[in-house]
Order: sequence, then C-alpha cells, then structure tokens
Amino acid sequence: DVRYLMTSDDFGQSWSWSPLAPELQFGGLTIDPTQASSLFGLTESCLSHSTDGGKTWSKCIKADGLAGKFAQLVVKDAKVMWMLRKGAVPLRTIDGGASWTELTVCAPLFAHGATLSGSLSWSGKTLVLHGNDRSAIDRGEYGTMVWKTTNDGDDWVDETGDLVTISMGAGMWYENDYYQVTAGEGVLVKRNFDGDGVHTV
Repeated sequence: DVRYLMTSDDFGQSWSWSPLAPELQFGGLTIDPTQASSLFGLTESCLSHSTDGGKTWSKCIKADGLAGKFAQLVVKDAKVMWMLRKGAVPLRTIDGGASWTELTVCAPLFAHGATLSGSLSWSGKTLVLHGNDRSAIDRGEYGTMVWKTTNDGDDWVDETGDLVTISMGAGMWYENDYYQVTAGEGVLVKRNFDGDGVHTV
C-alpha cells in the first residue's frame, strides 16, 4: 500500500494529493514551528526533511548518532530537536540534525524498554516526557511517568506526583497549561506548567 500526502495552500478550501516514495512511507509528520515550509517525515528507520512544505523530500538522513527505532520527532527550532525512540532513551540535536547524542540523564525512564511520548510547550521552554511502562505491573512497580525539562534535556524533574492511571494518552499544551489525557479516566491539567515558575494542579 502506498501512502499519500494531502496538502492545502488555501486553508483547506482545496486539497492536492501526491504519493510518497516507497522508502518514505511516513508514519508521522512534524513541522518546524519557526520555519513555515520546513517539514519532517518519520518512519521507524528513516528521517526525511522537506524544505518546500512536502512537495519534495530528502533521502533518509544519515547523521552521527541518529540510530535506533524512531517513534516521534519533537522540533523546537531549526537547531534543537529531540528524537524519541522505541524502548530507548531519546536523542537530541543542537546543530540542526548534523549530530545526535543520547539523553542519558533520563535513562531511568527507559531502563525496562518503555516507549514514551513528548510534548513541547508553545513557548518552546518546556518539554514533557509522558507515558506508561506496562511491564512495571509484573515487577510490582509504578509505571506511569511525567517528567519535564526546561533546559532542552540537560536536567529533568519528576512531575508524576500522585497520578494513579496506567492508561496515559496524549499530552497537550494550551498556552502555559499542560493537559494530560487518559484512556477513560478523564483529563488532568497542571496550570502554569511552562518554564520554571510555580504551578498548580
């Protein structure tokens, strides 16, 4: 099966379809919020970049340290990005993707092969890693995790608090507030969660 990319240049009034190349059957797309035409496509083993809004794509990017099973790309700007991986610590680039390094400081989250999601605040100040390690149940451990960083991943703070759900869903930002969706157990929010300021639940 061939996947198609659907694009609109008139705010959704009309759409055009174009087939993706066989080696670029993306499972996800990520925009660079600081560059209107910069778009990244992702498969489990390939990261590709478009500089014209998806009309053309690069070959799979080969960069120092860019390895593993890719799960999600989070883009702060043209220089700083994070690659979340399946069962492994995230990678970070601070040079626009020329090189990538492992964020070993958050290794405890991935000690048992968890795959987590990332949510970046509107300001770009705060990145949250969230999800659940289902294997923790068999170990008699607590598997739900919400960690945040305000310095691009150099340091992390455990913000899991008293969450009891094991059905973590998407994490979403609205202005300075962080919302955590669960599968059937409601929506949680932390107010004023962006940056280093005092926040409330």
